[in-house]
Amino acid sequence: MPDIAVEDTSLPDSPPVQEKYLTHAFPGGPTDPSILRSFNSHVAAAIWHGEERGPLKCYNHSSKILAWPWWLVENNTRFKAIIEQSGLSQLARCTYRFVNKLLVSCFVERWQPETNTFHMTVGEMTLTLDDVGTILGLPIVGKSVSIPDVTDHHGVTLLVYGLGITERTAHEEVSSAGGNSVRLEWLRSQFAGVTDSDPEEAIQCAARAYLLFLLGCTLFSDKSGGRVPVVYLGLLMDLGSIHTYAWGAAALAFLYRQLGFASRSGVKQMGGYMTLLEAWIYEHFRAFRPHHPKINDA
Repeated sequence: MPDIAVEDTSLPDSPPVQEKYLTHAFPGGPTDPSILRSFNSHVAAAIWHGEERGPLKCYNHSSKILAWPWWLVENNTRFKAIIEQSGLSQLARCTYRFVNKLLVSCFVERWQPETNTFHMTVGEMTLTLDDVGTILGLPIVGKSVSIPDVTDHHGVTLLVYGLGITERTAHEEVSSAGGNSVRLEWLRSQFAGVTDSDPEEAIQCAARAYLLFLLGCTLFSDKSGGRVPVVYLGLLMDLGSIHTYAWGAAALAFLYRQLGFASRSGVKQMGGYMTLLEAWIYEHFRAFRPHHPKINDA
């Protein structure tokens, strides 16, 4: 499995865990605090005290994906070819329309970030790389999806060279979105109208914009609710090599982290690709399985 470094771009909504909560056994919890050291700040500990958290807010961007229906347009064959070649196009076809936030919240209550597993009454279970490859059809081996921290200046430079926009436009959007990110809706409004009559460079820039948009809507959806970090654009500059990255492994690592954050008692929101988590639950716990329409279902 390749090394994966995934930046956490979520907005923090709970204070850091205090040391006193990491060093003592907890009534009803693990008797050896050296293993699950953060259990006192876990949502399960709050439930033990009678503090119900309620369902998590889980973001779903299927409506945004449907608002950019490139697969239905007839005069953008070159754009379609780039998207299909990237190996990420299926993400636009397999995303669920809705999130079952009650189901997700119930499973988060059983997630332990120290072990990256769900602690069930029958034992421990977790999502694996094989699960990701089967559910999403994404590569789980390949080049590492490793993204460094970038300065505001570097972020603007990526936008200028990757999307073909002016430096002024890039500065304005990054300033408006905040967090060295761009808004998903801005990407759609600026690049959704490309056709075969446009220059090849414009089509390539629109393809990068869409793939950045798609990553922000799916694999790396965070708690900002409508932004995507510019840093991911660095992985999309060479359009011919996008399919060589281990996107499935990166998605799993990102989801692990988001599950860990969401398992804290003070957290109210959760990032990550909810379709991946839900599909795994339905596959392994078929009693929960509904008719769950995907975004391209009739």
